[in-house]
Amino acid sequence: MGRGALVGIAVVALVAGDLTAPAAVAEVGRGAAGRVAVGEVVDIAPGVRPRDQRLALRAPRTDLAGERFYFVMPDRFANGDRGNDRGGSTETDRLKTGFDPADKGFYHGGDLKGLRSKLDYLRGMGTTAIWMTPMFANRWVQGSGADVSAGYHGYWTTDFTRLDPHFGSTADMRAVIADAHRLGMRVFFDIVANHTADVIDYAEGSHNYRDTRTHPYRDAQGNPVDIKAFAGRPDFPRIATFPYTPVVTDPNAKTPAWLNDPALYHNRGDSSFAGESSEYGDFIGLDDLMTEHPRVVRGMQEIFTSWIDVLDIDGYRVDTVKHVNIEFWQALAPHVKAYAASRGKRDFFVFGEVYSDDPALTSSYTTTGRMQATLDFPFQAGTLDLLSGRGARHLADVLLADDRYTDPDSNAAAAPTFLGNHDMGRLAWMLRDRRPGIGDAELLSRLRLGNALMYLWRGNPVVYYGDEQGFAGGGGDKPARQDMFASRTPEYAAEAFVGAGRTGAQDNYNRSHPLYRQLAQLTSFVDGDEVWAKGAQALRLAQGDVLAFSRFSEKDRREHVVVVNSGSTETTVDVPVSAAGFRVEFPSTGGRIRVVDGKARVTVPALSALALRATDRLPTSRVAPTLVAPAVGTVLDKRVELRADGISVPFAQATFAARVKGSQEWTVLGTDDAAPYRVFADVAALPGAGVGAEVEFRVVARDGSGPLGADGAAVRLVAAPPEPVGSDWFVVHYNRPAGDYAGWGVHVWGDVVEPTTWERPVPFAGETGYGRFAWVRLRPGAREVGVLVHRGDEKDGGDRLLDPASPQVWVRQGSEVSYRSELAATGTVTVHYNRPSGDYSGVAVRVAGRPDVPLSGRDAFGAVATVEAASEVAVVAGGVVVAGGAPRGAAMWAREGESRLHASLAAAENRAVIHYHRPDGDYAGWTLYHWTGSQNPSPDWGSSAPPTGRDAFGALWSVPLAPGAGGLSHIVHRGDEKDPGPDQYLDVVSTGYEAWFTSGSIGPVLPPT
Repeated sequence: MGRGALVGIAVVALVAGDLTAPAAVAEVGRGAAGRVAVGEVVDIAPGVRPRDQRLALRAPRTDLAGERFYFVMPDRFANGDRGNDRGGSTETDRLKTGFDPADKGFYHGGDLKGLRSKLDYLRGMGTTAIWMTPMFANRWVQGSGADVSAGYHGYWTTDFTRLDPHFGSTADMRAVIADAHRLGMRVFFDIVANHTADVIDYAEGSHNYRDTRTHPYRDAQGNPVDIKAFAGRPDFPRIATFPYTPVVTDPNAKTPAWLNDPALYHNRGDSSFAGESSEYGDFIGLDDLMTEHPRVVRGMQEIFTSWIDVLDIDGYRVDTVKHVNIEFWQALAPHVKAYAASRGKRDFFVFGEVYSDDPALTSSYTTTGRMQATLDFPFQAGTLDLLSGRGARHLADVLLADDRYTDPDSNAAAAPTFLGNHDMGRLAWMLRDRRPGIGDAELLSRLRLGNALMYLWRGNPVVYYGDEQGFAGGGGDKPARQDMFASRTPEYAAEAFVGAGRTGAQDNYNRSHPLYRQLAQLTSFVDGDEVWAKGAQALRLAQGDVLAFSRFSEKDRREHVVVVNSGSTETTVDVPVSAAGFRVEFPSTGGRIRVVDGKARVTVPALSALALRATDRLPTSRVAPTLVAPAVGTVLDKRVELRADGISVPFAQATFAARVKGSQEWTVLGTDDAAPYRVFADVAALPGAGVGAEVEFRVVARDGSGPLGADGAAVRLVAAPPEPVGSDWFVVHYNRPAGDYAGWGVHVWGDVVEPTTWERPVPFAGETGYGRFAWVRLRPGAREVGVLVHRGDEKDGGDRLLDPASPQVWVRQGSEVSYRSELAATGTVTVHYNRPSGDYSGVAVRVAGRPDVPLSGRDAFGAVATVEAASEVAVVAGGVVVAGGAPRGAAMWAREGESRLHASLAAAENRAVIHYHRPDGDYAGWTLYHWTGSQNPSPDWGSSAPPTGRDAFGALWSVPLAPGAGGLSHIVHRGDEKDPGPDQYLDVVSTGYEAWFTSGSIGPVLPPT
């Protein structure tokens, strides 16, 4: 048993050896007992128990694993019936019909009959699932003047009970679905629950967002109402007063009728897509539904389930998921899935759009939110970086973050992967944007490489219509929504497509296009082995432009290795593998690949991907997992890590479970089938969890059908410190490699207490290992801060508009990029390690997918090495991990004998470091009185310690802590004058071992509080 971190949304109970169906648990980190933290970790001896066999589960795979989606916008795909171009209207005015094929913002005539006529074309490239943009009746035209546009895309719904007549009838849709099913293709609807068309206006004549602090909802008695606290509850109060007064000119504009009640909308104005407005604000003016209200929940459940019966659809893609409260999805997604199962559609699939490349956020909607999957925006972002020449590290980290999706009934294997879409634009355009001057031949090669990577990666690949014909476009949104048929839109008609020798002025259903043919070939290859649809995936190497990963399937226990080279020259790499030998199997069969000392030497051509197949099956062997439980002090208010170390076999399945002491029921948290073996789980939501409870964890692992291994640990829960209410401070970190900070400062405006003048910027008066920092006090409820780094009239970068929900930003000289972590800003982690013997032979730093880096440097602490930034970093001695952890900054420290890498030198030395700043620069007579937590408490008030040092920030004290101390009680004072007045306590678990205080502030400036 070791130490480490846990969040289950669905649970599977093991009662007297029997598994029951999943059931929902509470919202993350919430419970009647309040917030809890780990107070003690208790070791449990390793070894298999009699009932552990019941916990030896397999990682789930859906029947849809490996589906190949084609994402189509029917209005732009094929026109099979010119009689519905104007939606059945006899009008000719485009502002009434929405039809204008010469304008990229209007209907162009594509329809369901046209789509039906091209189903063979889709099947020919290997498509197994069609996802079409929303087909429901829309508001045909919205906006005015230069902003006028039509609802050709389907996202401005007015009637959820019928189809848009521009596309055809219900009978037309039934015919499409029936033919698709006959050809072996499923059909998925796109649907929006966040908003409807823009029908509601506001009497106040403004649409600026009004926040809950200044404009709360109120009931009939005038009492403020927090709708989030009532989300999904049957006792949801009646709202009498809204932030804006809704005005509706057509009381029957929407269907079903309940959608016409303006009290079922948030009515707060336009979203800024930051803070609370992300959920409560109108999406670019569209009417934002109050999805917290039970009537909205019930109404949407009825809408989603009705179309299963009417059309026999196979699933939904759900729009704008992250702009809806999580409780809504907890109620909707399982309901729809269960309803479909009751109608015989047990493989019905619901996946959501969470527009973010942060796996911690996207995964929360499949675990806490209980959706089956989310579109893999992290994969798209990492792949774009790889294909555009920014290296493999980003995509490697995406793969390592797959464990965040693991819960009892789903994982990352179900995620739909994609390279571009109708909002962000097409991959070809993004590559041109990132690589100015790129030629068509190179661009085609990079597009082919992207397709290969997507098809060989875990998940369900999605091809955006037209990508198979080399469409590029000139940006996101409308420029990326070209016509497949001969276009009458000048911009579309003039486009010359990649690899085709054709333009948009022609029909483009060319089955001989190299990208169309490649997708068909990829289909043939991946259909040849189930490993590509359902196999586990583990990172092997991320080095420069090269990425390598293994795929394993339990069925044949054979390793497959994919090596991708996005560089412009051939390269040879040594890839860590488990099998003894390989043959090349893709893009064509080839010779043997020798394995020496556990590494396969592979030569990969430029802009290519190779797939290797092991010549022999992997043997089974015993596994001996070591459970790493949440560390003492971990606040269990979010999903935190539970990990199994010590599993050295190439393929294993590790099931994690938990229960509160006294319970006979195990809550299964998930089964992981690829290293690193871990889940992220919600301990506070376990039945019976609370202050004083003891939670037992268990991991049971096996290598295929081989013998089991098991380990356990327990934690005792204590009350967590009070929840912070938001930061008082915003900190700007600035790095100038030459160290020349004289005269440089930050011009600040927005939601700050004291906006600066140009002549008097906030100076970079603080100092850290990154460089210098400046700080500014925020207004309560701050939503936006503007910053500009300058010295006189010399600017470094432009205006930066930042969300203070993340109260720190890191910037670099000469860069326009604003980083939200020091790790992202530096791109590296420097590891400091101390061995009293001074012998560092065989000691190195390890990052998954990269060669070990020896600790060859030396500093005052010991030995040092720098590696690329990664989600996990470890120190190895003789090839064995001796210390590790997730970096919180750009440096980590540890001493021999410690299993954990610390985030600061102060933590490694078990010292509290207090920095103190006085604007007047007068530090004479100021001392530190310290007691609880101190190894050598101040003997009396008059014997308080003078500063132990000075830096650019001001004075500092470095105080040795008692072993196991959770913090330091202290007072900065000069005689009887205290600064500030109350006693202070530095909580080293939640705040850190080092903090920066400015005169008069109770909380530290850094880290911001």
